[in-house]
Amino acid sequence: MIFTTAADDQTLQGDIVVFGGGFDGCAAARSAAAAAPDRRVLLVIPEPVQQLGGIGTVGGQNFTDIRLWQGQVVTQGSFGRWFAKAGQFYNTDRMAQIIAADLSQFPNLKIVYSYDLEDLVVEEQQIKELKLRSTYRNLKGEVVWGPGLQRVPGQVFIDASVDGRLTRLTGNEVSTGRGDWPAALLPEEETLSVARQQAATLMFQVKGVKTPPKAARIADWEFVRDAKGSWGLAGGKQAFLSDPKVIAFNEQYGPLGFALKPVNAAANGKDSDIWWVNGLLVFDVDARAHRRDQGSRRYPSDLLPGQRTVDQAWLQAREFLQNPQFLQALRQLKVQDPATGQWYGFEQVELAKDAQGLPVVGEVMYIRESVHSPLSGKTGPGTENTRYAVTTREAQMAGPSSAGADADNYPHRIGLGYYMMDINAFIPQDLKASGAYDWPVTKHLRPDWQREGGQPKNPVYLPFEALLPSETTNLLVPGYAAGISSFAWAELRVLPNLAVLGDAAGVAAVRSLKEKKAPGQLDQKDIAWVQEKLKAFGVRLEK
Repeated sequence: MIFTTAADDQTLQGDIVVFGGGFDGCAAARSAAAAAPDRRVLLVIPEPVQQLGGIGTVGGQNFTDIRLWQGQVVTQGSFGRWFAKAGQFYNTDRMAQIIAADLSQFPNLKIVYSYDLEDLVVEEQQIKELKLRSTYRNLKGEVVWGPGLQRVPGQVFIDASVDGRLTRLTGNEVSTGRGDWPAALLPEEETLSVARQQAATLMFQVKGVKTPPKAARIADWEFVRDAKGSWGLAGGKQAFLSDPKVIAFNEQYGPLGFALKPVNAAANGKDSDIWWVNGLLVFDVDARAHRRDQGSRRYPSDLLPGQRTVDQAWLQAREFLQNPQFLQALRQLKVQDPATGQWYGFEQVELAKDAQGLPVVGEVMYIRESVHSPLSGKTGPGTENTRYAVTTREAQMAGPSSAGADADNYPHRIGLGYYMMDINAFIPQDLKASGAYDWPVTKHLRPDWQREGGQPKNPVYLPFEALLPSETTNLLVPGYAAGISSFAWAELRVLPNLAVLGDAAGVAAVRSLKEKKAPGQLDQKDIAWVQEKLKAFGVRLEK
């Protein structure tokens, strides 16, 4: 089939409509198309890009966040196929091509690029139609509305967006950021109003990273080559803690909403001198807020003072990278091999520049958190273990089999989620929550977490209910707005886990159509069908 951008002012037809082009949305569309070749599947990419994969491709996040359990990657299915072909540290264009080739097998799957949700028709808690408008990035770098209009009726809809846009605008209850944390661990203003979301990042490219001759662990640095021969690294904690230039940099610019953290970075494919770097924290970004929505009901009315839109954050972060002090601080992230005296890391790096002389950055922000869907009703401080399909306790204390804190999820399991509970700070002061700079910050922001056992030791069963919003009956939510508490989200937010949720949403949408039931009405027999189909697609359901 041909991947196209839809023509203006027309109606697109889809039995299943997937909104969002990240790993989760692509997995949902692929699994739906494969499970129901007689049904029309439409995948809508809201960002002004022409590639699939979202944050994991056009966003530059090419360092795949996996954590082995018993020596294995448990996040299988669509992600497992893509991972096997791309490797852990991959060329972003190559990964986009791998995903596109996978989806192109299915003639019943159509893709429309660069159309965002402007309005929708909802009747009796069912989405009847999406109203989309084209988007593009103007010469200033702002994402703005274009002239193209699309009407998209459908039967089952899937929200795989980063900002939970479809879920929110349909009228479902959501909690923002860490609003479900224990009240005693939240700043007072966040117990009275909307809570903050984790800091965002703008991925950027550098050249000149120096690696050792072979994979090595040197002090706090780890240099790794994946099965495809591509380099990845993680390090810089000691410089973050004690280097005078790094500390001075963060002291000066933290109050302005920017900080340099210990980095992880990956070469843009084997033998590439270009690396994507995850190192710049951008604070006070509200993922729900887009400048093109200002003045409409789509724009959140409860932003905290000083919060910026995603558009402002992208523009300001790209400009900030050109600050000479940033490059000076970044170059302090280096390590000396005591055996040879050689220095490795970022000492000699330069920013990669585009044809206009601007830093090469991700086309979309690396958003870490936006909103979360409760099972039903209101949420608030202290509800993280009572109001969500995946609770904080379930994620942290999942068992090695079906007998852990997540045991109740087992009958309705639709995959496994596994990583570390990894918080990248909410405000600049979090970087010094212990009294001095320290990393990671999770243990300081959540001291109760350490008392409860620290990092998860086992994968968590992801239940079907995590895909259900509180109100809309023909909507499934495998994206950022899934039914996961904020602290559990710290583990499950990584792209492999989201792809697992996406596979399940696609198959569940097919079952919903096949049985003429709303997703929330699927019973144990239906979920067993979903489970069998997922296993046939390579998804791992057992520990």
